[in-house]
Amino acid sequence: MRKNSKGFWARRKAFALLGIVILGALSGVLGIGKAEAIELRGERVFAMNTLRCIRNGPQVEKRVALTFDDAPNGHTAEILAILDRFQVKATFFLIGAQVLRHPDLVQRIVAAGHEIGNHSFSHAFTRECPAESIKEDIERAEKAIVNSTGRLPLYFRPPEGLVTPAIERACGMTGYSLVTWSLDSEDWRAQTEDEIVERVLRDIHPGAIVLFHSLPRTVRALPRILCALLEAGYTCVPLSSLLE
Repeated sequence: MRKNSKGFWARRKAFALLGIVILGALSGVLGIGKAEAIELRGERVFAMNTLRCIRNGPQVEKRVALTFDDAPNGHTAEILAILDRFQVKATFFLIGAQVLRHPDLVQRIVAAGHEIGNHSFSHAFTRECPAESIKEDIERAEKAIVNSTGRLPLYFRPPEGLVTPAIERACGMTGYSLVTWSLDSEDWRAQTEDEIVERVLRDIHPGAIVLFHSLPRTVRALPRILCALLEAGYTCVPLSSLLE
């Protein structure tokens, strides 16, 4: 006997929607993710927020990702020259306002084969910032980066590594994976380049995402760090390659 196709698909749709709603409800109880109400073909249903928060790469090979925040600035060209000398590719997290000031440096980063990420436009997030204003800031930075390079960044790193529910929500709304780090070089507060070198070499590990900034002492420490890492058998790759 031939099935009533209209009734059959109506029942299938009802079961599917019920399943989505149940998953959405369970997510709040089990901590799987946050359920967001969406409109699907005129009906209100729920979908899972699958924000990806990355702090470390796979720890099966001696591969690490070197990341540089707050670029581009007056020290970016020096960092690019050092990376080129050691034939190493890295990931630069760009501040949108800086991109507008130094579009030539951003283009040099991309032309050299390095990866770019979004580091906000203003670099002025606080714990009180609402998701909507953070979203607007992220999108403003994205526009500056895309207009300068023709490339859409895949990753977002919040200023100072600040992660709040509002920042997570804004990343989910804009489609970014949120990236922090597993090894902070602490170049931002180190008194000497020796402190930076010692900290990185002491704590380096397979799959490490290493945080640097575009600072004078970082420029001085970087050749020593790269030389030691390469001699120890490490390969330095862009973030996306580390996560493959």
